[in-house]
Amino acid sequence: MKQKDFFLYAVMSVLFGMQGCASPSDIKQNVSTSEIAHTKQTLKITGLKQCNNEGNDSIHLNPDEPLTIIVHGCFSSAGQFKTLADVYGLYDQQAICFEYDDRKSLEETSGELVTALNQLSTQNPNQDLHVIGHSQGGLVARRALTSEREDQQTVMAKKVQLTTVSSPFNGIEISSHCGITPLRILSLGIVDLICYAVTGEKYQQIPPNADFIEQPGDLAASVSQHLVIKTDERNSCRKENDKGECIEDDYVFSVNEQSNNQVDDGVNTDLVTVKAGHVEIVGNGESVPTDLINILKQKEVLVDKSDINQQEQARLLQLLYSTPQESNL
Repeated sequence: MKQKDFFLYAVMSVLFGMQGCASPSDIKQNVSTSEIAHTKQTLKITGLKQCNNEGNDSIHLNPDEPLTIIVHGCFSSAGQFKTLADVYGLYDQQAICFEYDDRKSLEETSGELVTALNQLSTQNPNQDLHVIGHSQGGLVARRALTSEREDQQTVMAKKVQLTTVSSPFNGIEISSHCGITPLRILSLGIVDLICYAVTGEKYQQIPPNADFIEQPGDLAASVSQHLVIKTDERNSCRKENDKGECIEDDYVFSVNEQSNNQVDDGVNTDLVTVKAGHVEIVGNGESVPTDLINILKQKEVLVDKSDINQQEQARLLQLLYSTPQESNL
């Protein structure tokens, strides 16, 4: 990267670096392909909601079936994962979303997720949970499921599976200046102000040398699997013009930024690296996230319980993602 004026660099680097926490644009098309033929319960738990942008925060669950909770990244919302939740519905599984303020401290936000999961487990103590987090959502999800948290909270669920996708467990390199104490002091607080203005309270938790990154903690004993999906995002494209030329790439985090030895070497951790863009991996509103779906099925965290043949499944998946949407990234 070429040398630039420091303050211009600080602003631009954080701005462009944090774009990577974003997730796919909202898919307005609602394709209902299956219903779980059991009596559902209706709950209200702070932070948990159906994957849409509607004001009603009630969730409707079958307590006798496993449940997937999707955790979005920053500059995102539950509604932007509606179509991925519909994919679970296609396979006769249920998925809801955890929605949070992405400018808050990651420790605080992960604590809110612990509280939500525990309220859910109080209602349904025998329900198996699968938590899947994209980008920053992976940091939040994993932290929530660690043992010996600072707030001393522990997830009570008896069995939890964790999947993280494109998550910067090794810190965001381009935000390194936010974690350099001498630089912050010499700038008379200007670096802090810039970093806080762009990223919020978490600005000291995302640099590579942050305690949050260097001390990720061990997963709780109830976590039976941590599937780490890393994306090699080089030469990926998020948006093309009418001529098919790439006008916005989909490269956000390097594989190195996604690779933390303490996380990778954790108990029951399964590592997968796939060639895909940062948003492409979870679905960009125009193409089916085939790689993600195949990995989840291969690792048995997305189990096909439907009686729909493969050809019809492919058609329905394409239908879910067939309407291009304007991106808000």
